[in-house]
Amino acid sequence: MSKIIFMDIDGTLLDHIRYHRVLDSTIEAIQKARANGHKIILCTGRSKSNVLEGMLPFESDGQIYGAGAMLEANGKLLYHICIPKEDLCLLIDDFIHYHFGFKLEGEEESFADPFVFERRNRVKKITGVLSSEALFPMNDFHLEKAHINKATLYYQSKEDLKTFQEKWKSKYTCVEHGKKDYDTHFMCELLINHVNKTSGIKKMLEHFNMSQKDTIAFGDSMNDLDMLQFANTGICMGNGTEKLKEAADIVCGPSYEDSIYDMFQQLNLI
Repeated sequence: MSKIIFMDIDGTLLDHIRYHRVLDSTIEAIQKARANGHKIILCTGRSKSNVLEGMLPFESDGQIYGAGAMLEANGKLLYHICIPKEDLCLLIDDFIHYHFGFKLEGEEESFADPFVFERRNRVKKITGVLSSEALFPMNDFHLEKAHINKATLYYQSKEDLKTFQEKWKSKYTCVEHGKKDYDTHFMCELLINHVNKTSGIKKMLEHFNMSQKDTIAFGDSMNDLDMLQFANTGICMGNGTEKLKEAADIVCGPSYEDSIYDMFQQLNLI
């Protein structure tokens, strides 16, 4: 029976620890699975503008961008929702008020404040790798032309984030990712309420006329939690967060080993 496999990008398909690319074994596994009649769906927190050409050197059957804010399948737009412009203006004011670093992520373009560019350069000095994003400065941002799906926030005060969340909880959800060893700030994603990876998966299942029992999901971070809990088989990468590992049905090897290929074999996908 054909399966539909939902795959996160960063830290899952795209290794950020050793090789900073998709492994050849992962590409081979995906190609073989598709040849066997299974469907591969990208399911990423990245907005479409930040899935760069050549980043994923294989074909997929569908894409869920912006953690559920935009869906495509076979080149056709299935669903798209943006933060209303009247909210976006007020949100930006609050980001500045609370001293949050921020990225505004959209279908065609993404924009960032100076902190984000400084962070990119700092991380590059530490890791030797520049993060793979297409970002423009806020000086290029025009509210009336923007189509923003979500935002990423960087903050130092958890109390400030809590106050911000309380103010906007009727419309938006903050998915917290914590802080990496090389970071000075915590990070979270700002999503429109009821828009998440699972909401995108459900729409994709309707499009392909498939059911929850057909689903397999791979992820590594907390914005994958709902996806792994919903999927019939939820798999956390070995480099994933401890909380996600606890919620997963299976914990496989890390993204820098042939872990996805091995799991595809174990699940009889190839």
